[in-house]
Amino acid sequence: MFISVIIPVYQDWERLNLCLKALDNQTNIESIFEVIIVNNDPSDDYRPSEKFSFPIKFLTETIPGSYSARNKGLTEAKGDGVLFTDSDCIPAPDWIYQAKNLLENGEAELYGGQIEVFSHLENNFVNFEKAFAFPNAFYVEKGSFSVTANLLVKKEVVEKIGGFNPSLMTGGDSEFCNRAVKAGFKISYSPLMSLKHPARSSWEEMKVKAIRFGGRLPKGKNKLVIILKLIGKFRIRFTDIQQVYHLSGYGISDKFGFFLIKQRLRWVEANESMRVYLGKKPGRK
Repeated sequence: MFISVIIPVYQDWERLNLCLKALDNQTNIESIFEVIIVNNDPSDDYRPSEKFSFPIKFLTETIPGSYSARNKGLTEAKGDGVLFTDSDCIPAPDWIYQAKNLLENGEAELYGGQIEVFSHLENNFVNFEKAFAFPNAFYVEKGSFSVTANLLVKKEVVEKIGGFNPSLMTGGDSEFCNRAVKAGFKISYSPLMSLKHPARSSWEEMKVKAIRFGGRLPKGKNKLVIILKLIGKFRIRFTDIQQVYHLSGYGISDKFGFFLIKQRLRWVEANESMRVYLGKKPGRK
């Protein structure tokens, strides 16, 4: 059972090197995987100089967006299964082993793994991320998708439904997984296939993500309906209040701070959606 690991990278070589070192320290395996790195910034030709125990392919994708980069990686993938992760992630020592076991013995065709948020800093933004970021078990159970930071896909899925939607800057993971489920494939959650993802530790980092999410416009053919949905994005959501209120292990002041962060992110996303609707091109920033 051979696995292809696809990692898109955009001006993030230092953290990619940490990811590759974690892959070099995988346990309980032999030479059963390859790594495909897809550079999504053609003006940046930097490559890590270190040597690793696994084969690495370096590709470049000129079309902006991580989903376009992942599609480029799929064109070169030789594995029976494909593991997707991000350049800033640190896989657990048995990440590849657990993926191999799922491919050989699991009943599903897609798997979302556990994502542990970590940081060397301590502030409200880090705590917010630890409380809310990457609830992959919830995504799999309620949304039938896994984020691409930790997603395993059998080769037969890609052969049948194709790759990711390259027009998307965000949300391509849910679109891809939902399309696979609709085609008859099953997705499951595996807490054993785990990795770490750094927390966003500043408002600017969180704002970038919210802007990216704002590039997704509400669906609908009626312009009035779309405009009403866009205006509705600025509202205060009762579900947000409930979610923050029911958090355990946090005091009232922490919860109030979390709510303010969540609402600010909602407004940034809503403002970006309105700008995209009026003609701005969606992008990373």
